[in-house]
Amino acid sequence: MLLVCLVFCSINKIKAQGESFTKTVLNTGYSFEHPFDIFRGPDDSLWVNERSGQISKVHRTNGGRRIILNIKSSVNFTRQGSPVTGIDQDGMFGMALHPDAMKGLGKDSLYVAYCYNSGGKKTKIVKFYCNPSNNLLTNETILLQGLPASNDHNGGKLVFGPDKKLYYSCGDQGANQFSNKCVEIKSQFDITAAELSASNYTNYAGHILRLNTNGSIPSDNPVFSSVRSHVYSKGHRNPQGLVWQKNAYGEIPANGYLYSSEQGAVTDDEVNIIESGKNYGWPYIAGFRDGLFYKYKKFAGTGCALPHNNECDGPNDPTAIVETDPVWGASTLYTDPIKSQRAMTTPNCTDWLLRPTVAWSSIEYYNGITGIPGWDNSILLTTLKNSSVIRYKLNATGTGFQSYVNDTIQYFRSAGAINRFRDIAYSSNGTTIYVITDSIGGTSGVSGGGGVTGGAGGTLTNRGKLIAYTYVGAPAILSLEAQNTITRNRNNSIQVYPNPATEYIVVNSRDFGYKPYDIKLSDLNGKVVYQKQSYNVTEMIPVRSFPNGQYLVTVTNKNNIAIATKKINIVK
Repeated sequence: MLLVCLVFCSINKIKAQGESFTKTVLNTGYSFEHPFDIFRGPDDSLWVNERSGQISKVHRTNGGRRIILNIKSSVNFTRQGSPVTGIDQDGMFGMALHPDAMKGLGKDSLYVAYCYNSGGKKTKIVKFYCNPSNNLLTNETILLQGLPASNDHNGGKLVFGPDKKLYYSCGDQGANQFSNKCVEIKSQFDITAAELSASNYTNYAGHILRLNTNGSIPSDNPVFSSVRSHVYSKGHRNPQGLVWQKNAYGEIPANGYLYSSEQGAVTDDEVNIIESGKNYGWPYIAGFRDGLFYKYKKFAGTGCALPHNNECDGPNDPTAIVETDPVWGASTLYTDPIKSQRAMTTPNCTDWLLRPTVAWSSIEYYNGITGIPGWDNSILLTTLKNSSVIRYKLNATGTGFQSYVNDTIQYFRSAGAINRFRDIAYSSNGTTIYVITDSIGGTSGVSGGGGVTGGAGGTLTNRGKLIAYTYVGAPAILSLEAQNTITRNRNNSIQVYPNPATEYIVVNSRDFGYKPYDIKLSDLNGKVVYQKQSYNVTEMIPVRSFPNGQYLVTVTNKNNIAIATKKINIVK
Protein backbone atom coordinates (compact mmCIF):
# COMPACT_ATOMS: atom_id res chain seq x y z
CA MET A 1 0.00 0.00 0.00
CA LEU A 2 1.28 3.45 -0.85
CA LEU A 3 2.05 5.78 2.02
CA VAL A 4 -0.59 8.50 1.81
CA CYS A 5 0.75 12.03 2.17
CA LEU A 6 -0.95 13.58 5.21
CA VAL A 7 0.32 17.10 4.56
CA PHE A 8 -1.87 19.34 2.41
CA CYS A 9 -0.31 19.85 -1.01
CA SER A 10 0.82 23.29 -2.10
CA ILE A 11 -1.47 24.43 -4.92
CA ASN A 12 -1.53 27.62 -6.92
CA LYS A 13 -2.60 28.68 -10.41
CA ILE A 14 -0.15 29.79 -13.11
CA LYS A 15 -0.48 30.76 -16.75
CA ALA A 16 1.72 30.11 -19.78
CA GLN A 17 1.05 31.41 -23.28
CA GLY A 18 -2.56 32.11 -22.27
CA GLU A 19 -3.06 28.54 -21.01
CA SER A 20 -3.92 28.07 -17.35
CA PHE A 21 -2.47 25.37 -15.10
CA THR A 22 -2.70 24.58 -11.42
CA LYS A 23 0.60 23.80 -9.75
CA THR A 24 0.67 21.11 -7.04
CA VAL A 25 3.77 19.99 -5.16
CA LEU A 26 2.94 16.33 -4.58
CA ASN A 27 5.68 15.29 -2.14
CA THR A 28 5.25 17.97 0.50
CA GLY A 29 6.10 15.55 3.32
CA TYR A 30 9.44 14.40 1.93
CA SER A 31 12.03 15.21 -0.72
CA PHE A 32 13.79 13.04 -3.26
CA GLU A 33 17.56 12.74 -2.99
CA HIS A 34 18.68 14.11 -6.35
CA PRO A 35 16.01 12.56 -8.63
CA PHE A 36 17.05 11.73 -12.19
CA ASP A 37 14.33 9.86 -14.11
CA ILE A 38 10.53 9.64 -14.05
CA PHE A 39 7.96 7.70 -16.06
CA ARG A 40 4.31 6.76 -15.72
CA GLY A 41 3.84 3.04 -15.12
CA PRO A 42 1.13 0.75 -16.48
CA ASP A 43 -0.81 1.05 -13.22
CA ASP A 44 -0.83 4.87 -13.59
CA SER A 45 1.62 5.41 -10.72
CA LEU A 46 4.76 7.48 -11.22
CA TRP A 47 8.12 5.74 -11.01
CA VAL A 48 10.97 7.97 -9.83
CA ASN A 49 14.61 7.10 -9.28
CA GLU A 50 17.27 8.96 -7.34
CA ARG A 51 20.96 9.32 -8.12
CA SER A 52 21.77 7.91 -4.70
CA GLY A 53 20.46 4.50 -5.80
CA GLN A 54 16.79 4.29 -4.94
CA ILE A 55 13.58 3.77 -6.96
CA SER A 56 10.08 4.60 -5.74
CA LYS A 57 6.51 4.30 -6.93
CA VAL A 58 4.57 7.48 -6.24
CA HIS A 59 0.82 8.05 -6.20
CA ARG A 60 0.04 10.57 -8.92
CA THR A 61 -2.41 12.65 -6.88
CA ASN A 62 -1.49 12.48 -3.19
CA GLY A 63 2.28 12.00 -3.50
CA GLY A 64 2.39 8.90 -1.30
CA ARG A 65 5.38 6.74 -2.15
CA ARG A 66 6.65 3.22 -1.70
CA ILE A 67 10.32 2.41 -2.16
CA ILE A 68 10.66 -0.63 -4.46
CA LEU A 69 14.47 -0.72 -4.76
CA ASN A 70 17.36 0.47 -2.61
CA ILE A 71 20.88 -0.31 -3.87
CA LYS A 72 22.64 2.69 -2.38
CA SER A 73 25.49 0.46 -1.21
CA SER A 74 26.21 -0.58 -4.82
CA VAL A 75 25.89 2.81 -6.53
CA ASN A 76 28.87 5.16 -6.83
CA PHE A 77 27.42 8.57 -6.03
CA THR A 78 29.66 11.48 -5.02
CA ARG A 79 28.61 14.26 -2.67
CA GLN A 80 30.72 17.35 -2.04
CA GLY A 81 31.08 19.03 1.32
CA SER A 82 29.60 18.41 4.75
CA PRO A 83 26.88 19.50 4.86
CA VAL A 84 26.50 18.73 1.17
CA THR A 85 27.06 21.75 -1.07
CA GLY A 86 27.26 19.94 -4.39
CA ILE A 87 27.24 16.57 -6.15
CA ASP A 88 29.02 14.96 -9.07
CA GLN A 89 27.03 13.79 -12.07
CA ASP A 90 27.49 10.11 -11.25
CA GLY A 91 25.08 7.79 -9.41
CA MET A 92 21.96 6.08 -10.76
CA PHE A 93 20.98 7.12 -14.28
CA GLY A 94 18.09 6.11 -16.55
CA MET A 95 15.55 3.31 -16.18
CA ALA A 96 13.17 1.63 -18.63
CA LEU A 97 10.34 -0.82 -18.02
CA HIS A 98 10.05 -3.59 -20.58
CA PRO A 99 7.19 -2.65 -22.97
CA ASP A 100 5.50 -6.02 -22.30
CA ALA A 101 5.78 -5.81 -18.51
CA MET A 102 2.64 -6.36 -16.41
CA LYS A 103 0.83 -8.01 -19.33
CA GLY A 104 1.13 -11.62 -18.20
CA LEU A 105 3.80 -12.35 -20.84
CA GLY A 106 6.72 -13.08 -18.51
CA LYS A 107 8.50 -9.85 -19.48
CA ASP A 108 8.30 -8.22 -16.06
CA SER A 109 11.68 -6.51 -15.97
CA LEU A 110 12.97 -3.02 -15.19
CA TYR A 111 16.27 -2.04 -16.82
CA VAL A 112 18.53 0.41 -15.00
CA ALA A 113 21.89 2.10 -15.65
CA TYR A 114 24.07 3.15 -12.74
CA CYS A 115 27.62 4.12 -11.84
CA TYR A 116 29.73 1.72 -9.77
CA ASN A 117 33.32 1.57 -8.57
CA SER A 118 35.75 -0.84 -10.24
CA GLY A 119 39.21 0.70 -10.10
CA GLY A 120 37.50 3.99 -10.84
CA LYS A 121 34.04 5.03 -11.98
CA LYS A 122 32.30 2.72 -14.46
CA THR A 123 28.70 2.31 -15.62
CA LYS A 124 26.69 -0.89 -15.87
CA ILE A 125 23.30 -1.65 -17.38
CA VAL A 126 21.32 -4.22 -15.41
CA LYS A 127 17.82 -5.62 -15.19
CA PHE A 128 15.67 -6.42 -12.17
CA TYR A 129 12.73 -8.76 -11.93
CA CYS A 130 9.64 -6.65 -11.26
CA ASN A 131 7.03 -8.57 -9.28
CA PRO A 132 3.66 -7.90 -10.98
CA SER A 133 1.76 -8.07 -7.69
CA ASN A 134 3.77 -5.49 -5.74
CA ASN A 135 6.37 -4.17 -8.23
CA LEU A 136 9.24 -4.87 -5.82
CA LEU A 137 12.52 -5.16 -7.75
CA THR A 138 14.74 -8.20 -7.13
CA ASN A 139 17.21 -10.54 -8.85
CA GLU A 140 19.64 -8.09 -10.40
CA THR A 141 21.18 -9.36 -13.65
CA ILE A 142 24.12 -7.58 -15.29
CA LEU A 143 23.68 -7.01 -19.03
CA LEU A 144 26.67 -4.82 -19.84
CA GLN A 145 29.35 -3.40 -17.55
CA GLY A 146 32.59 -1.45 -17.83
CA LEU A 147 30.94 1.41 -19.73
CA PRO A 148 32.45 4.91 -19.32
CA ALA A 149 31.53 6.94 -16.24
CA SER A 150 32.76 10.24 -14.91
CA ASN A 151 32.01 13.09 -12.52
CA ASP A 152 30.53 14.98 -15.48
CA HIS A 153 28.50 14.52 -18.69
CA ASN A 154 27.40 10.91 -18.32
CA GLY A 155 24.25 11.34 -20.44
CA GLY A 156 22.59 8.30 -18.95
CA LYS A 157 19.12 7.95 -20.51
CA LEU A 158 17.79 4.45 -21.22
CA VAL A 159 14.75 3.72 -23.44
CA PHE A 160 13.17 0.86 -25.35
CA GLY A 161 12.62 1.17 -29.07
CA PRO A 162 9.85 -0.34 -31.23
CA ASP A 163 12.27 -3.18 -31.96
CA LYS A 164 12.37 -4.13 -28.25
CA LYS A 165 16.04 -3.11 -28.15
CA LEU A 166 17.57 -0.91 -25.46
CA TYR A 167 19.06 2.47 -26.36
CA TYR A 168 21.50 4.16 -23.97
CA SER A 169 22.97 7.66 -24.25
CA CYS A 170 26.60 7.79 -23.13
CA GLY A 171 27.97 11.31 -22.69
CA ASP A 172 31.48 12.56 -23.44
CA GLN A 173 32.37 12.35 -19.72
CA GLY A 174 33.02 16.09 -19.44
CA ALA A 175 36.29 15.69 -21.33
CA ASN A 176 38.27 18.80 -22.34
CA GLN A 177 36.70 21.02 -19.68
CA PHE A 178 37.15 21.99 -16.05
CA SER A 179 38.70 19.20 -13.94
CA ASN A 180 38.72 16.93 -17.01
CA LYS A 181 40.43 19.39 -19.36
CA CYS A 182 43.41 17.06 -19.88
CA VAL A 183 41.12 14.19 -20.98
CA GLU A 184 40.62 13.91 -24.73
CA ILE A 185 37.07 13.94 -26.10
CA LYS A 186 36.32 10.49 -27.56
CA SER A 187 33.03 11.28 -29.25
CA GLN A 188 34.65 10.75 -32.68
CA PHE A 189 36.63 7.67 -31.67
CA ASP A 190 35.68 4.20 -32.91
CA ILE A 191 36.18 1.09 -30.86
CA THR A 192 38.65 -1.40 -32.34
CA ALA A 193 38.09 -5.13 -32.72
CA ALA A 194 40.74 -5.78 -30.07
CA GLU A 195 39.13 -3.36 -27.63
CA LEU A 196 35.71 -4.90 -28.20
CA SER A 197 37.08 -8.41 -27.66
CA ALA A 198 38.64 -7.26 -24.37
CA SER A 199 35.40 -5.50 -23.28
CA ASN A 200 37.32 -2.22 -23.22
CA TYR A 201 34.49 0.26 -23.80
CA THR A 202 36.39 3.50 -23.19
CA ASN A 203 35.67 4.70 -26.72
CA TYR A 204 31.92 4.42 -26.17
CA ALA A 205 32.08 7.88 -24.54
CA GLY A 206 30.05 10.41 -26.57
CA HIS A 207 28.04 7.69 -28.35
CA ILE A 208 24.49 6.37 -28.27
CA LEU A 209 24.38 2.60 -27.81
CA ARG A 210 21.89 -0.04 -28.90
CA LEU A 211 21.83 -3.47 -27.28
CA ASN A 212 19.74 -6.58 -26.98
CA THR A 213 17.94 -7.20 -23.71
CA ASN A 214 20.67 -9.65 -22.70
CA GLY A 215 23.39 -7.04 -23.32
CA SER A 216 24.66 -8.50 -26.58
CA ILE A 217 25.25 -6.61 -29.84
CA PRO A 218 22.31 -6.61 -32.29
CA SER A 219 23.24 -8.16 -35.63
CA ASP A 220 21.90 -5.14 -37.52
CA ASN A 221 23.83 -2.48 -35.60
CA PRO A 222 25.88 -0.14 -37.83
CA VAL A 223 29.55 -0.71 -38.62
CA PHE A 224 32.13 1.97 -37.75
CA SER A 225 35.74 1.50 -38.93
CA SER A 226 34.96 -2.11 -39.91
CA VAL A 227 33.68 -3.03 -36.43
CA ARG A 228 30.11 -3.77 -35.43
CA SER A 229 29.66 -2.93 -31.76
CA HIS A 230 27.02 -1.59 -29.39
CA VAL A 231 27.46 1.84 -30.99
CA TYR A 232 24.39 3.17 -32.81
CA SER A 233 25.53 6.77 -33.43
CA LYS A 234 28.53 8.96 -32.57
CA GLY A 235 29.55 12.59 -32.11
CA HIS A 236 27.55 13.47 -28.98
CA ARG A 237 28.35 15.80 -26.07
CA ASN A 238 25.87 15.25 -23.23
CA PRO A 239 22.67 13.65 -24.56
CA GLN A 240 20.55 13.64 -21.40
CA GLY A 241 17.27 13.03 -23.19
CA LEU A 242 16.03 10.14 -25.35
CA VAL A 243 12.43 9.58 -26.47
CA TRP A 244 10.61 7.85 -29.29
CA GLN A 245 7.86 9.31 -31.42
CA LYS A 246 4.41 7.86 -30.70
CA ASN A 247 1.32 7.37 -32.83
CA ALA A 248 -2.28 8.24 -31.98
CA TYR A 249 -2.55 5.10 -29.83
CA GLY A 250 0.44 5.97 -27.65
CA GLU A 251 2.52 3.27 -29.33
CA ILE A 252 5.92 3.62 -30.99
CA PRO A 253 5.42 3.01 -34.73
CA ALA A 254 7.87 0.69 -36.46
CA ASN A 255 9.21 3.64 -38.47
CA GLY A 256 9.06 6.13 -35.59
CA TYR A 257 11.85 8.62 -34.92
CA LEU A 258 14.20 8.57 -31.94
CA TYR A 259 14.66 12.12 -30.63
CA SER A 260 17.46 13.22 -28.33
CA SER A 261 18.16 16.41 -26.43
CA GLU A 262 21.81 17.36 -26.07
CA GLN A 263 23.40 20.10 -24.03
CA GLY A 264 25.58 22.59 -25.86
CA ALA A 265 28.76 24.16 -24.57
CA VAL A 266 28.29 27.94 -24.56
CA THR A 267 25.68 27.99 -27.33
CA ASP A 268 23.64 25.46 -29.26
CA ASP A 269 21.54 23.12 -27.14
CA GLU A 270 20.42 20.55 -29.71
CA VAL A 271 17.44 18.37 -30.58
CA ASN A 272 18.50 15.53 -32.88
CA ILE A 273 16.80 12.71 -34.72
CA ILE A 274 19.07 9.75 -34.00
CA GLU A 275 19.69 7.44 -36.95
CA SER A 276 21.77 4.30 -37.24
CA GLY A 277 25.38 4.93 -38.26
CA LYS A 278 25.18 8.73 -38.24
CA ASN A 279 27.70 11.24 -36.85
CA TYR A 280 26.38 14.27 -34.94
CA GLY A 281 29.56 16.32 -35.02
CA TRP A 282 30.83 16.85 -31.49
CA PRO A 283 33.43 18.12 -30.66
CA TYR A 284 34.06 19.67 -34.08
CA ILE A 285 30.53 20.98 -34.52
CA ALA A 286 28.09 22.43 -31.98
CA GLY A 287 24.56 22.95 -33.26
CA PHE A 288 24.35 23.54 -37.00
CA ARG A 289 27.49 23.52 -39.10
CA ASP A 290 27.21 27.28 -39.46
CA GLY A 291 30.68 28.60 -38.58
CA LEU A 292 29.32 30.82 -35.82
CA PHE A 293 30.82 31.36 -32.38
CA TYR A 294 31.85 27.82 -31.44
CA LYS A 295 35.35 26.49 -32.18
CA TYR A 296 36.92 23.35 -30.76
CA LYS A 297 40.10 23.91 -28.76
CA LYS A 298 41.76 20.61 -27.87
CA PHE A 299 43.64 20.71 -24.57
CA ALA A 300 44.61 17.05 -24.14
CA GLY A 301 48.13 16.37 -25.38
CA THR A 302 49.23 20.00 -25.06
CA GLY A 303 50.30 19.68 -21.45
CA CYS A 304 47.12 21.51 -20.51
CA ALA A 305 49.24 24.62 -20.03
CA LEU A 306 46.72 27.02 -21.52
CA PRO A 307 44.32 28.70 -19.09
CA HIS A 308 40.93 27.06 -19.32
CA ASN A 309 38.16 28.07 -16.97
CA ASN A 310 35.21 27.54 -19.29
CA GLU A 311 34.25 26.73 -22.86
CA CYS A 312 34.65 30.36 -23.93
CA ASP A 313 38.44 30.01 -24.21
CA GLY A 314 38.25 28.02 -27.45
CA PRO A 315 36.92 30.63 -29.89
CA ASN A 316 39.56 33.18 -28.87
CA ASP A 317 42.46 30.87 -29.64
CA PRO A 318 43.84 31.02 -33.21
CA THR A 319 44.75 27.33 -33.07
CA ALA A 320 41.17 26.27 -32.34
CA ILE A 321 39.54 24.01 -34.91
CA VAL A 322 36.81 25.82 -36.85
CA GLU A 323 33.65 23.78 -37.35
CA THR A 324 33.58 24.51 -41.07
CA ASP A 325 36.91 22.72 -41.54
CA PRO A 326 36.82 21.29 -45.11
CA VAL A 327 38.29 17.94 -44.09
CA TRP A 328 35.51 17.46 -41.59
CA GLY A 329 32.97 18.57 -44.16
CA ALA A 330 33.93 15.65 -46.39
CA SER A 331 32.13 13.22 -44.08
CA THR A 332 28.91 11.90 -45.60
CA LEU A 333 27.67 10.63 -42.24
CA TYR A 334 27.43 14.00 -40.48
CA THR A 335 23.87 15.02 -39.57
CA ASP A 336 22.65 18.45 -38.44
CA PRO A 337 20.22 18.69 -35.52
CA ILE A 338 16.60 19.57 -36.22
CA LYS A 339 16.91 22.32 -33.63
CA SER A 340 19.90 24.35 -32.46
CA GLN A 341 18.71 26.57 -29.65
CA ARG A 342 20.38 29.98 -29.36
CA ALA A 343 23.22 29.82 -31.88
CA MET A 344 25.15 33.05 -31.24
CA THR A 345 28.08 35.04 -32.58
CA THR A 346 29.15 36.73 -29.32
CA PRO A 347 27.56 35.14 -26.24
CA ASN A 348 28.36 36.41 -22.76
CA CYS A 349 31.38 34.48 -21.50
CA THR A 350 31.81 36.05 -18.09
CA ASP A 351 28.66 34.87 -16.34
CA TRP A 352 27.56 31.26 -16.76
CA LEU A 353 23.89 32.07 -16.26
CA LEU A 354 23.98 34.70 -18.99
CA ARG A 355 25.24 32.30 -21.64
CA PRO A 356 22.51 31.39 -24.13
CA THR A 357 22.23 27.68 -23.33
CA VAL A 358 19.39 26.61 -21.06
CA ALA A 359 20.82 23.09 -20.48
CA TRP A 360 18.10 20.69 -21.63
CA SER A 361 18.04 17.83 -19.13
CA SER A 362 15.37 15.58 -20.68
CA ILE A 363 13.00 15.25 -23.59
CA GLU A 364 9.44 13.95 -23.89
CA TYR A 365 7.19 13.37 -26.91
CA TYR A 366 3.61 14.51 -26.32
CA ASN A 367 0.99 12.73 -28.41
CA GLY A 368 -1.96 13.80 -26.21
CA ILE A 369 -5.01 12.66 -28.17
CA THR A 370 -7.36 13.78 -25.42
CA GLY A 371 -5.02 16.21 -23.71
CA ILE A 372 -4.16 19.87 -23.98
CA PRO A 373 -5.52 21.45 -27.18
CA GLY A 374 -2.77 22.21 -29.69
CA TRP A 375 -0.09 20.22 -27.90
CA ASP A 376 -0.42 17.05 -29.97
CA ASN A 377 2.82 16.14 -31.79
CA SER A 378 5.03 18.35 -29.61
CA ILE A 379 8.43 17.96 -28.00
CA LEU A 380 8.72 18.94 -24.32
CA LEU A 381 12.14 19.78 -22.86
CA THR A 382 13.06 20.41 -19.23
CA THR A 383 15.73 23.01 -18.47
CA LEU A 384 18.34 23.28 -15.73
CA LYS A 385 19.06 26.99 -16.14
CA ASN A 386 15.83 28.89 -16.74
CA SER A 387 13.27 27.19 -14.48
CA SER A 388 10.91 26.17 -17.25
CA VAL A 389 9.66 23.53 -19.63
CA ILE A 390 10.05 24.39 -23.30
CA ARG A 391 7.64 23.11 -25.95
CA TYR A 392 8.33 22.91 -29.67
CA LYS A 393 5.63 21.89 -32.13
CA LEU A 394 6.77 19.31 -34.67
CA ASN A 395 5.78 19.48 -38.32
CA ALA A 396 3.40 16.93 -39.81
CA THR A 397 6.19 14.49 -40.71
CA GLY A 398 7.97 14.78 -37.35
CA THR A 399 11.25 15.64 -39.07
CA GLY A 400 11.43 19.27 -37.97
CA PHE A 401 9.70 21.98 -36.00
CA GLN A 402 7.06 24.44 -37.11
CA SER A 403 8.32 28.01 -37.34
CA TYR A 404 6.92 30.87 -35.29
CA VAL A 405 8.05 34.44 -34.69
CA ASN A 406 8.95 33.24 -31.18
CA ASP A 407 9.09 29.48 -31.41
CA THR A 408 10.42 28.89 -27.91
CA ILE A 409 7.29 28.44 -25.82
CA GLN A 410 8.13 28.39 -22.11
CA TYR A 411 5.88 26.89 -19.46
CA PHE A 412 5.74 26.75 -15.67
CA ARG A 413 8.23 29.54 -15.07
CA SER A 414 6.94 31.34 -11.98
CA ALA A 415 8.07 34.84 -11.03
CA GLY A 416 10.89 34.65 -8.51
CA ALA A 417 11.12 30.86 -8.64
CA ILE A 418 14.49 29.23 -9.32
CA ASN A 419 14.35 25.54 -10.17
CA ARG A 420 16.40 22.95 -12.01
CA PHE A 421 13.83 20.84 -13.85
CA ARG A 422 15.34 17.37 -14.27
CA ASP A 423 12.78 15.15 -16.04
CA ILE A 424 9.17 15.09 -17.21
CA ALA A 425 6.19 12.77 -17.71
CA TYR A 426 2.46 13.27 -18.28
CA SER A 427 -0.82 11.69 -17.26
CA SER A 428 -2.71 9.12 -19.28
CA ASN A 429 -5.24 11.70 -20.43
CA GLY A 430 -2.50 14.23 -21.21
CA THR A 431 -3.82 17.04 -19.03
CA THR A 432 -1.31 16.86 -16.17
CA ILE A 433 2.43 17.38 -16.65
CA TYR A 434 4.73 15.96 -13.97
CA VAL A 435 8.19 17.46 -13.39
CA ILE A 436 10.91 16.39 -10.95
CA THR A 437 13.42 18.94 -9.69
CA ASP A 438 17.05 18.80 -8.62
CA SER A 439 17.86 18.81 -4.92
CA ILE A 440 20.89 21.04 -5.18
CA GLY A 441 22.40 23.72 -7.41
CA GLY A 442 26.02 22.58 -7.55
CA THR A 443 26.92 19.71 -9.87
CA SER A 444 30.17 20.18 -11.78
CA GLY A 445 32.37 22.75 -13.45
CA VAL A 446 30.94 26.26 -13.42
CA SER A 447 27.74 25.06 -11.76
CA GLY A 448 29.65 23.49 -8.88
CA GLY A 449 30.43 24.77 -5.45
CA GLY A 450 27.28 26.77 -5.00
CA GLY A 451 25.12 24.25 -3.22
CA VAL A 452 21.51 25.16 -2.77
CA THR A 453 22.28 28.86 -2.44
CA GLY A 454 24.47 29.28 -5.50
CA GLY A 455 25.84 27.32 -8.41
CA ALA A 456 23.23 26.85 -11.07
CA GLY A 457 20.64 29.42 -10.25
CA GLY A 458 21.04 30.61 -6.69
CA THR A 459 18.60 29.44 -4.03
CA LEU A 460 16.41 26.64 -5.39
CA THR A 461 12.70 27.07 -4.82
CA ASN A 462 11.66 23.42 -4.98
CA ARG A 463 14.37 20.94 -4.02
CA GLY A 464 13.88 17.29 -4.86
CA LYS A 465 10.20 17.75 -5.60
CA LEU A 466 7.59 16.15 -7.83
CA ILE A 467 5.39 18.91 -9.22
CA ALA A 468 2.11 18.39 -11.06
CA TYR A 469 0.95 21.08 -13.50
CA THR A 470 -2.68 20.41 -14.41
CA TYR A 471 -4.31 22.08 -17.39
CA VAL A 472 -7.51 23.94 -16.55
CA GLY A 473 -7.77 25.74 -19.90
CA ALA A 474 -10.36 28.34 -20.74
CA PRO A 475 -14.13 27.83 -20.33
CA ALA A 476 -14.76 27.63 -24.09
CA ILE A 477 -12.10 24.94 -24.51
CA LEU A 478 -13.28 22.90 -21.55
CA SER A 479 -16.91 22.96 -22.68
CA LEU A 480 -15.85 21.71 -26.10
CA GLU A 481 -13.84 18.92 -24.49
CA ALA A 482 -16.81 17.92 -22.36
CA GLN A 483 -18.97 17.48 -25.46
CA ASN A 484 -16.63 14.85 -26.84
CA THR A 485 -15.62 12.83 -23.84
CA ILE A 486 -17.02 11.63 -21.02
CA THR A 487 -18.83 8.45 -20.29
CA ARG A 488 -18.36 7.35 -16.70
CA ASN A 489 -19.58 4.59 -14.46
CA ARG A 490 -21.38 5.50 -11.26
CA ASN A 491 -18.17 6.11 -9.28
CA ASN A 492 -16.53 8.09 -12.09
CA SER A 493 -13.59 5.72 -12.38
CA ILE A 494 -13.92 4.68 -16.06
CA GLN A 495 -14.10 6.87 -19.17
CA VAL A 496 -15.07 5.63 -22.64
CA TYR A 497 -14.77 7.96 -25.63
CA PRO A 498 -15.12 9.39 -28.28
CA ASN A 499 -18.74 8.97 -29.31
CA PRO A 500 -19.27 8.66 -32.20
CA ALA A 501 -16.02 6.84 -32.98
CA THR A 502 -14.30 6.59 -36.33
CA GLU A 503 -10.93 4.89 -35.92
CA TYR A 504 -10.60 4.02 -32.24
CA ILE A 505 -12.33 3.94 -28.86
CA VAL A 506 -10.41 4.91 -25.73
CA VAL A 507 -11.07 3.17 -22.41
CA ASN A 508 -9.45 5.24 -19.67
CA SER A 509 -9.25 3.78 -16.16
CA ARG A 510 -7.06 6.41 -14.54
CA ASP A 511 -9.27 6.63 -11.43
CA PHE A 512 -9.96 2.91 -11.19
CA GLY A 513 -7.32 1.40 -8.94
CA TYR A 514 -7.91 -2.34 -9.41
CA LYS A 515 -6.19 -4.18 -12.24
CA PRO A 516 -6.59 -6.16 -14.38
CA TYR A 517 -9.98 -5.44 -15.93
CA ASP A 518 -11.71 -6.88 -19.00
CA ILE A 519 -13.03 -4.96 -21.99
CA LYS A 520 -15.67 -6.32 -24.35
CA LEU A 521 -17.07 -4.68 -27.45
CA SER A 522 -20.32 -6.27 -28.63
CA ASP A 523 -22.76 -5.55 -31.40
CA LEU A 524 -26.47 -5.15 -30.61
CA ASN A 525 -27.05 -8.88 -31.28
CA GLY A 526 -24.72 -9.69 -28.40
CA LYS A 527 -21.86 -10.91 -30.59
CA VAL A 528 -18.48 -10.06 -29.01
CA VAL A 529 -16.30 -8.47 -31.70
CA TYR A 530 -13.42 -7.43 -29.45
CA GLN A 531 -12.19 -8.63 -26.05
CA LYS A 532 -9.07 -7.90 -24.02
CA GLN A 533 -7.76 -8.11 -20.47
CA SER A 534 -5.79 -5.00 -19.56
CA TYR A 535 -3.36 -3.84 -16.88
CA ASN A 536 -2.97 -0.49 -18.60
CA VAL A 537 -4.48 2.81 -17.61
CA THR A 538 -5.44 3.59 -21.20
CA GLU A 539 -6.51 1.08 -23.84
CA MET A 540 -7.25 2.03 -27.43
CA ILE A 541 -9.60 -0.25 -29.35
CA PRO A 542 -9.15 -0.04 -33.13
CA VAL A 543 -12.58 0.04 -34.80
CA ARG A 544 -11.66 0.89 -38.40
CA SER A 545 -12.61 -2.61 -39.57
CA PHE A 546 -16.01 -2.77 -37.81
CA PRO A 547 -19.20 -1.94 -39.74
CA ASN A 548 -21.07 1.24 -38.94
CA GLY A 549 -23.65 0.94 -36.20
CA GLN A 550 -24.23 0.82 -32.46
CA TYR A 551 -22.02 -1.22 -30.14
CA LEU A 552 -21.89 -1.84 -26.42
CA VAL A 553 -18.64 -1.38 -24.49
CA THR A 554 -18.58 -3.34 -21.23
CA VAL A 555 -15.79 -3.09 -18.65
CA THR A 556 -15.74 -5.74 -15.91
CA ASN A 557 -13.46 -6.06 -12.90
CA LYS A 558 -11.51 -9.14 -11.83
CA ASN A 559 -14.64 -10.48 -10.09
CA ASN A 560 -16.54 -10.31 -13.39
CA ILE A 561 -18.72 -7.47 -12.14
CA ALA A 562 -19.60 -4.83 -14.71
CA ILE A 563 -18.18 -1.48 -13.63
CA ALA A 564 -18.97 0.49 -16.79
CA THR A 565 -21.21 0.12 -19.83
CA LYS A 566 -21.66 2.49 -22.73
CA LYS A 567 -23.34 2.50 -26.11
CA ILE A 568 -20.97 3.71 -28.82
CA ASN A 569 -21.78 4.66 -32.40
CA ILE A 570 -19.21 3.74 -35.00
CA VAL A 571 -19.49 6.06 -37.99
CA LYS A 572 -16.96 6.16 -40.83
